[in-house]
Amino acid sequence: MRPAVPLTAALLAVLLVAGCSSTHPSGGKELMRDAIDVPTHFLVLTPRGTAVEPVPGSCKNPLIDPRDQTKIVLVRSSEDRGYYRVPPGRYGVGGGELLLVECGTGRVMGIVKR
Repeated sequence: MRPAVPLTAALLAVLLVAGCSSTHPSGGKELMRDAIDVPTHFLVLTPRGTAVEPVPGSCKNPLIDPRDQTKIVLVRSSEDRGYYRVPPGRYGVGGGELLLVECGTGRVMGIVKR
């Protein structure tokens, strides 16, 4: 009976360690890095061509940088977050990346992989 105790303890330790491992970031959060030279928030460009403040609700398209009128285009959205394609070289976004924007405020959250 004595040899079963160390074996049981070893198996329990292996299961405990395996249960703590993960194959992707916890909490469903994606890897993000900081954007550069972004406005305090983006504005929504209406079909009439006027720029208005964002409001809570669905993500709007396109958004516009109020400083220089740069347009960014919505690729997809999820959980009040919009993933926007930006012109090459803007805001530190590289190839295969998107600018993540909080839809209700127009504030930039960061840069994520496409």
